[in-house]
Amino acid sequence: MTETAAQLLPDLINAALECIDERVETVTRNKHGLYTEEDAESIQRERQIIERQIEQLGRLLQAAQAIASMRAPSVEQILRRRGFGFEADRIANLVRIVDALDKERQP
Repeated sequence: MTETAAQLLPDLINAALECIDERVETVTRNKHGLYTEEDAESIQRERQIIERQIEQLGRLLQAAQAIASMRAPSVEQILRRRGFGFEADRIANLVRIVDALDKERQP
């Protein structure tokens, strides 16, 4: 059975969150006195940034899946005509990445 990028995303997200959680714990425990209060604040900000990026990735993936399921080449053109060129580029790139990942995972 082939896993799609959408199926792999939760595992990737969990791994990223576990990694940052370990870093947060290490810095906040400060077992060896190596970290300052600024370090603790910085790592918390970093975690918040990662959480926002995860949310954004989820939204982009949903949009990419919606566009991919439409199979309508005019969707990108509509986005561009309405002034969403940047978003159209990102979604189109994400669709290409998802398609490439799916092809790589096929036997």
